[in-house]
Amino acid sequence: MSASRRSVRNVGVGGAALTRKAERVVVVGRDAALWIVAASLQSAFGRSGVRVDAIELPSLLQEVDVYAAVPSLGALHKLLGIEESVLLAACAGVPMVGQRFSNWAKSSPPFLHGYDVERTPGGDVTFFQYWVKARLEGLKVGFEEFSLAAVAAKQGRVPFTEDDPNPSAASHGYHLHARGYAALLKQLAGRAGVRHRRGRVAGVERDGERIARVTLDDGEALEADLFVDASGTEAVLAGPANSDNFESWRQWLPCDSTLAASAQPLRPAPAFSQISAFRAGWVGLYPLQDRTAVIATWDSKSFGAAQMVESLPVLSGLAIAGDAVVTPFEAGARLRPWSGNCVAIGDSAISLEPLDAVQLHSVHVGVTQLVALFPVDADRLIEADTYNEVVLQHARNVRDFQAAHYRLNRRFDEPFWVACSPAGGFRCCSKGNRSRSRIGPRSCSAMGSPRRATIRAWTGCRRRSISRRCSSGCARWRWR
Repeated sequence: MSASRRSVRNVGVGGAALTRKAERVVVVGRDAALWIVAASLQSAFGRSGVRVDAIELPSLLQEVDVYAAVPSLGALHKLLGIEESVLLAACAGVPMVGQRFSNWAKSSPPFLHGYDVERTPGGDVTFFQYWVKARLEGLKVGFEEFSLAAVAAKQGRVPFTEDDPNPSAASHGYHLHARGYAALLKQLAGRAGVRHRRGRVAGVERDGERIARVTLDDGEALEADLFVDASGTEAVLAGPANSDNFESWRQWLPCDSTLAASAQPLRPAPAFSQISAFRAGWVGLYPLQDRTAVIATWDSKSFGAAQMVESLPVLSGLAIAGDAVVTPFEAGARLRPWSGNCVAIGDSAISLEPLDAVQLHSVHVGVTQLVALFPVDADRLIEADTYNEVVLQHARNVRDFQAAHYRLNRRFDEPFWVACSPAGGFRCCSKGNRSRSRIGPRSCSAMGSPRRATIRAWTGCRRRSISRRCSSGCARWRWR
């Protein structure tokens, strides 16, 4: 890639330059986030002369990783030209039309959150208000029974219309094998014209808030009008999050560890995710064609990693096979994801729990807003303030939605859940001081890849053999 670039300026009266078009974008990242951003920008601006280069960092994905996605991802796939049949085949994918929550209120039965649009009965009164009034007058039917998606999910079906049998016409999300999905997006980006190469970032040279150039490990220096950081929590371009630029959400989303593992496939595969609470967090089951992905999220202060590993088969109700990867995290967001000429997207900007299938949602929102607010003037970048306001507000809305699960729990006899409830001091997301801290642990450079290291465990007895551990607490466990 050449570091040189052409400048095109609109010239005003007297020959004065008014604006300079943004002609080159360099996206530095990994896995699905990198290819979603690169392919989207190429699709939107490639024909207008904008060059998009992708620098692919080493992948952090493991074989056990899964992406759960809400229905809005289908719209992005349509824009990028991804056929659903190809998607499901390449990613061992399963369409899903909702999430089933159990044990969040011990005295109440499970409920199913279907991916459906609320039916409008007419006028200015929503159906939900009619339902609430009916409940007050003695109706015993749950709200989910009026949702086409929820009812279909209970029957293991994906709804579609008779005149359009294509399942993409229905509101459904996906469970996707993470590595397969990233590989499919990479092929798509290459066919769309995205130039890419593999490498590592050796240095970032700044001129004030702007990035002047990025140097790769082979010595090549890259210049661009706009840089996009899609590297995840490593944030190689945006830089480390700190108390000045990061808003921590730990007081509302108290879990700080996730675990990914695999179990045998469910037959038949349910059309929903199963999210079950336990005394220190929750465990999710995400059916795929060839396996069942198991994701656990919990508070490590209440439940240790070794305890989580040992309890997972009981909590999930499935026999765990192979490796399980434990990763620490902290929920929160950068206050200015677009700073200077660098835009942080996905986990580089926003760290959320995998609850409610939002792993790819922040990437989708970020790239959608970047396309809508792509800079008119490469020197001024006046769109940054609007971008930051919209993206941060959207992230806070998702945070509030996730926090509602914790706040409204009815597990009154367990310290972790009592602390999450209003009686336990859980504060409203819109009030109170927000604590801030950095987005997560530093890279585990001694282990060869950021944020993950290896711990092996054998469950033939209660004793565990630990081979090595990094300072950030990342771990991998093996069942035998």
